[in-house]
Amino acid sequence: MPASDLFTNAQFASWLHEDVDNSSTDVCRLAASGWLMSATGLAAWPLPIPDDLSAWALELAAIFYRNPAGASTETIDDYTVEMDAARRKEILAAAHDSYGGANVPQFGFPDWDWHWSAATPSSAITA
Repeated sequence: MPASDLFTNAQFASWLHEDVDNSSTDVCRLAASGWLMSATGLAAWPLPIPDDLSAWALELAAIFYRNPAGASTETIDDYTVEMDAARRKEILAAAHDSYGGANVPQFGFPDWDWHWSAATPSSAITA
């Protein structure tokens, strides 16, 4: 499924509490989708999109929107702000924990039953 299924432009603007042009939303959605795809190992988004994936995508897109360069801190004169690098790591770890095994078997196969014996081909043929 395309990244556009993760959230709408209106939801992103509502999350940020500001108007955002469609092009910026698309780029932020693409970045969030890439991060989540990598963390979860999913090849496509499940439909309908689970609430946790949508919320993580919104938050990751907002992190990208506010800090596209990925800086950890920003200082201007006497003003310093810490960026959301730790929060992004938490989100991706949670996504990996929830969906990381999506492309691998979730359960093991039963142990081999060693009590069963196969018939040899010659004993199966009766004359």
